[in-house]
Amino acid sequence: MSLRLKAFSILFAGISWVSVSYAQTCDSNFLGTKTLYHAPKGAAVKIPTGYEPVFINYVGRHGARHLTKSPESSYAYRLLQQADSSQALTPTGLQLKRMVMALQKVEKGKTKSISAEGRAELQGIAGRLYAANQPVFAGKPKVDVTITKEVRTRQSADAFVQQLQTLAPQADVVERGVNDTTLRFYDLSPAYTQFEDKGNWTKAMVLLQQQKHISAINQQVAARFFKADFLKKLSTENQSDFTNDVFGFATIVHSLAAEIKEAGYSAKELDFSSLFTCQELNTLAYIDQADDYLKKGPGTNTLGLPIKIAAPLLADLVKTTDAYLNGSPVKAQLHFAHAETVSPLATLLGMEPAAVASKNIIGFNQHWQASAIIPLSANIAWVLYKNTKGNYLIQFLLNERPVKIIGLQPSTGSFYQWIAVRKFYLNRLAQIGASINMNGRAYLESIK
Repeated sequence: MSLRLKAFSILFAGISWVSVSYAQTCDSNFLGTKTLYHAPKGAAVKIPTGYEPVFINYVGRHGARHLTKSPESSYAYRLLQQADSSQALTPTGLQLKRMVMALQKVEKGKTKSISAEGRAELQGIAGRLYAANQPVFAGKPKVDVTITKEVRTRQSADAFVQQLQTLAPQADVVERGVNDTTLRFYDLSPAYTQFEDKGNWTKAMVLLQQQKHISAINQQVAARFFKADFLKKLSTENQSDFTNDVFGFATIVHSLAAEIKEAGYSAKELDFSSLFTCQELNTLAYIDQADDYLKKGPGTNTLGLPIKIAAPLLADLVKTTDAYLNGSPVKAQLHFAHAETVSPLATLLGMEPAAVASKNIIGFNQHWQASAIIPLSANIAWVLYKNTKGNYLIQFLLNERPVKIIGLQPSTGSFYQWIAVRKFYLNRLAQIGASINMNGRAYLESIK
């Protein structure tokens, strides 16, 4: 989808004014983790002869969502109000203020929730999961569902399960409730909390920001909205916070098409990206994505702290698969969580390209793209297949696409022997001081 950035006139508060004109076309690659989910295209992968799917472990991010905090609680909102009261907004600043006020109306009472787009994403995934794995849902299968404490994961689970039960009404869905140890592990590790604040990633981020001249861009953006005297009072940090807020608005509105229309606005009236140049959008997106790569992804170490913390979830995936093989009636384990869950798990599993560390941090985005790995409704599934001889194969899917596991040899195509997979992951857990029988909470509290 392309965004046409062009001048348009708006009548506001009795004053006619025109926005800054950018005669260029920008793509939507700047959305990063706010990229809308796209179903895979192409023919389905051929299942080895004699095998059929019998068990699924699914870990998914919540669907497209609203802001997690209201626009009026943002630094940008407060700064715009302050500047307006001092008559320090430029014509483009007045335009931005109007847009933020409109977004506030759209978001009122909806923050932290998934959007209509998010519900549609999850229902689509559920429908395709069922269609590709109908033998799993034959008879009266038991389906277990776990979520996190955040309402958007509950809403995502509801949307997904509602669609699944429409297709498999006989399924016995059991709500296991919140399991933050396996799904919000990043909040339960003191070492990771400290890393997130002051980890070794900060050196890489400073380098990237210098390479991309972020301070100059922040000042350039702020100067578009505030008059010179007011701008002089803003520190470098102020300019950064302001720009990040407005960039965040530019990325979130793509998830809110239905809600924007319902509130009586057009997409153009909330097109925050029209206030940036393409270069600015791409540069801000690069830094935003670097932050995800260094804190949630492989960074420079595929078994570093941001990845180790996913061990309780990996252990759970192995244990529940073992339980199925030992006679458990649960045919599908469905987990609904966050980007901070999916990305570390993909790396710990060794999924390509999610688990590729960068030797040259400047070019990290040549092989790691947030839009491909952790878009909205991102998901990981491992699907167990069985043949009439009692042999088991497993296929790994990232966003519904088969992927290779780095360091593990497939049996055929994109299918792996379960025995080899289980051994591989038990060894990986041991490498990071974990096991399938560990106390997950204690592990997270003690890991360094």
